[in-house]
Amino acid sequence: MIRIDPWLVLGRIPPENWLILAICTLAFALFYLRDYRRWGALSFASYFFGFNFFLKIVVMYPFAWSAHNIVATSRHFEAILAHIDTAFYLTLTGFVCMVIGILVARVTMRSAPLGCRIVYGIVANGWNSGGGVVLGVGIVAGLTLLMFALGFQPLVARSLVFERNELRPIYNLWSQILPFVAVAVVLYGDTRKSRGFVALGVAIAVLGVVGGNRTVAVLTLMQIAVMMCMPRRFGNLPMLLLGAVVLASAALSIATLRGDTMSGRDQLDMIRALLYGNNLSDLRDFAWILSGLDSVDFYWGKTYVAGYLSFIPTYMFPFREQFGFGRVTPMLAGLDPAFHSGLRPPIFGEMYVNFGLPGLCIGGFVYGILVGRIMHWIADTLDAPPGSHPYIPQYVVWTGFLVLQVVDSLVFTPAFFGVYVLLALLFLGRLLIRVGVRRL
Repeated sequence: MIRIDPWLVLGRIPPENWLILAICTLAFALFYLRDYRRWGALSFASYFFGFNFFLKIVVMYPFAWSAHNIVATSRHFEAILAHIDTAFYLTLTGFVCMVIGILVARVTMRSAPLGCRIVYGIVANGWNSGGGVVLGVGIVAGLTLLMFALGFQPLVARSLVFERNELRPIYNLWSQILPFVAVAVVLYGDTRKSRGFVALGVAIAVLGVVGGNRTVAVLTLMQIAVMMCMPRRFGNLPMLLLGAVVLASAALSIATLRGDTMSGRDQLDMIRALLYGNNLSDLRDFAWILSGLDSVDFYWGKTYVAGYLSFIPTYMFPFREQFGFGRVTPMLAGLDPAFHSGLRPPIFGEMYVNFGLPGLCIGGFVYGILVGRIMHWIADTLDAPPGSHPYIPQYVVWTGFLVLQVVDSLVFTPAFFGVYVLLALLFLGRLLIRVGVRRL
């Protein structure tokens, strides 16, 4: 077990960065106070900024300096330390450009985004139905049974796909469909005040543990919480924090069962696993990627092309094998892509790896405009007087998350396969509307 004087850690952080952290913390506190007064303890915007940026970047930056990270990074730790500040400054630059884009979207937005309107119409009228629930549960059950028939084992399915690449598309398909169906079933139950359907949806989300996928099991539940809390202006912050602790514990438990916190040493306790493991390591991962980018040129869009072609299995397309971002990041970090699923930098990481600082600034600005339009559509729709529109509030927030998934995948491509899956699910939803499924 590594022991280190915390002052040695704090002392290595440049003093000006503490000032930056203080400013960021104050800015987020003021934003959250304003957002709380309008939407309660949890909203789409507070989740977006709080989880993706304040927690993963501002809170985690000091911990990225700690020698405890050696457990997860081994011999690469010194190289990571040399690039932590660069990763921090680049992420803040992208964040500022994104915020400017969000503000521009707020000023220039005149009508509801077409994508939001289309997606809402399908999920609220097609998947919000008894037929949609039956179809979704049937698909999940069928895929889960197929996985077991092919030899998948609980908690180690992700490891198996490295050994048998031909199984990766099936596992990825299951991982993308599961969250969608879980949300569909929960919201179907919530809008009809049926605790049974809500419990069924939560159980489907928890089924993600079978594949050992924290994203499926935990982030799905976090987003469900936003969908249920925001329309109700839920204001019980202590209860929300308790729920966050429970979800964090669940994520760490999954990591423990998968062995993510083992590296030839005694297993880290839960707190250390959270701070120095692979759960919130976006900034450290970005620094790790930058350590390898010193000796190679930018990729000039190759990882984006490889990501957008993700409907073609990797083992059938050598270009994706070489330039998929999930393959490029471990290679840059000095890891073996054959046994590592890829590092996870902040949302601006792939922009920088491909196009450098100009790409990060322009990409961050455009990303902000797209995200801002989603945020303002959600807020304007939920703020409209009762009876002025036919929108179902929970489905408005869900639509925001689905469209955000597409936007995120456009700028960060490892999960772009999910866009094709989402399009297929929306097509099925459209068919459900065409055949006239019952909504009750």
